[in-house]
Amino acid sequence: MEEPVNVKMSGYGGRGRVALVVGTALSVGQLSHCLKVVDDCPVLLGCLTVRGAGEEAELGMRLLGGLERLREVLEKSGVGLVLVSLPMSMGEELRGVTRDLDRIGVNWCYMPTLSDQLNGRSDVRGAEHLHLGGGKVSLNSREPLDVAKLIDRQPRPLDEKPIESIISSKTVLITGAGGSIGSEIARIVCRFRPSKLVLMDRSENSLFEIDRELRRVYGEVEVRTVLGDITKRERTSDLVGAEKPDVIFHAAAHKHVPMMEGHPSEAVENNYFGTKNVADAAAKWGVERMVMISSDKAVNPSSVMGATKRLAELYVQWMNSQSETIFTMVRFGNVLGSACSVLPIWSEQLGRGGPVTVTDDRMTRYFMTIPEAAGLVLQAGAYAEGGEVFLLDMGQPIRIMDMAKRFVIAMGFEPDVDVKIDVTGARPGEKLFEELAYDGEMMGQTPHESIRVWGMESPEDEQVQQMIQLFKGLRSGNERGLWGGVKKDAVLCAIWDSVPEVAETKSLANTQSS
Repeated sequence: MEEPVNVKMSGYGGRGRVALVVGTALSVGQLSHCLKVVDDCPVLLGCLTVRGAGEEAELGMRLLGGLERLREVLEKSGVGLVLVSLPMSMGEELRGVTRDLDRIGVNWCYMPTLSDQLNGRSDVRGAEHLHLGGGKVSLNSREPLDVAKLIDRQPRPLDEKPIESIISSKTVLITGAGGSIGSEIARIVCRFRPSKLVLMDRSENSLFEIDRELRRVYGEVEVRTVLGDITKRERTSDLVGAEKPDVIFHAAAHKHVPMMEGHPSEAVENNYFGTKNVADAAAKWGVERMVMISSDKAVNPSSVMGATKRLAELYVQWMNSQSETIFTMVRFGNVLGSACSVLPIWSEQLGRGGPVTVTDDRMTRYFMTIPEAAGLVLQAGAYAEGGEVFLLDMGQPIRIMDMAKRFVIAMGFEPDVDVKIDVTGARPGEKLFEELAYDGEMMGQTPHESIRVWGMESPEDEQVQQMIQLFKGLRSGNERGLWGGVKKDAVLCAIWDSVPEVAETKSLANTQSS
């Protein structure tokens, strides 16, 4: 709802002391809470958001309408400063807003969104207009969040020649192209000038955003978007047959650990059957190579998500022995800034005034940034000879509590003084500590110091065929459709019985108890 602009300037220091915020509903909410601890902060008139969307309780200030009201609000209010916090992916809107502000002659400052900071696509512009210093936090000294400092690591340069050899002048298909990793792979692929880039995702909004960004930044690259679901076997095969990709980067997956605990059939459908459909299509249509993105949670899995990724690994590894296509897998840990990862969640919690939550004070995780992970996926894919599992060097595991404190400090707060950190308890399927490889996997070096490789024997045909038939039978369902009438416990039993490492542990335990 649009509000009338009626602000008395007296008592606020006159023109230049009242500010307007322009951004998305999410970025405005995040920024508003950060501004609460800025000494000598301007009085916030309110905000304009994209399409006028947002609830004032979440925004932390008055909603004055959409971006189309910018000139009207400025003319009626006498605002002397505009804080702009639009994501770089909305380049057209961002350029339009800043162009209008320059024409009107109003001071403005670009405040990078958290998402852009996490992806290394941000800078601070217009900061010379801010004179708010003298306190605990000063906007004129605000710098983009340095994610590398949070995890105490710096990425190593890529060895670009091998990547160029598999990308340049080739057709590349990316599944899950709208996701955090898939979209970053797409950006890097465009730098190597493929003949065509095919983006596949079942989320129309995320697909639209990455398509628009790539067309703007890499206009010379042919980009094709496909709204499709990898769980639809025929549709996936038809797509691969029509586009004839040379390389497939398979990033589509369900990754949310606690949620998959309650939805095992959906996890199997997407992570196992979806991967199987892509791999089958790659073999059928003679794709040169397929790179599956896996997870450290596939190692000795304790969660449904990790177990279904392990099943997908087994099938992809087996397929390498069944066709001419080079099939390979890349495992890595958590990436900062991806959907449902800790930093966006913490930022949202900050936007509401806290507390920031940590599930367990002892919990540790391996982390890397999205750009580093995506670049190393391409690097590993270029090194692949077939059947390997590549492991990205995640450095040392990081205590989540320590990272939460660093994040709070980086955002301008003092932990447990300005912002409380609460321990909520581990959720279903979560480990306290994670592993990156099985004991039986033999580690080897690659030409890149951030990538190691494990050579494993291909699964036995009988083992894979049993897995195929087991899940095919469960999935066939009844008149209610796929998975119809199948009980959750039956799916869970099938999952755990099909993961070799879990089955071996059960067998050993039964032997010892008898």
